[in-house]
Amino acid sequence: MRTDGAVEGDKPDFRVVDDRPKLELNGEKITLLIRSALLDDATNISEKLGALQAEITVEDESDVWISLEEDLWPHDKEPVQALIVAAQLGLEVELESMWSTIPFHWPGLGELTSSTSEYTHDAGCVRPIRFLTK
Repeated sequence: MRTDGAVEGDKPDFRVVDDRPKLELNGEKITLLIRSALLDDATNISEKLGALQAEITVEDESDVWISLEEDLWPHDKEPVQALIVAAQLGLEVELESMWSTIPFHWPGLGELTSSTSEYTHDAGCVRPIRFLTK
């Protein structure tokens, strides 16, 4: 293959083209990846709710702030997967705890349950199931 400007008798001029798929990142996609990693870190329903409720802010696509609800995410638990993903993306991470209105009145119950259906049942939110028939 000859590139533009090659003259007959010149040595062939090759270009290496990296055709591997590239991850095109912006703040929204970085937030999605960090939230997904937080869900990977979650081991019970409280932590899953904490991952979903986390406030994640990306600044200049080089820093990420992760604010975790204190009643939903244990203060002493490192979000290991989220930190790994941030490092892979070349991001500096700031972790902080926050206080906000939690979505349900029983934050501790989520630490004892492993699924949303179990949490809903134990919290007394179960309503009779009605099936619509023709």
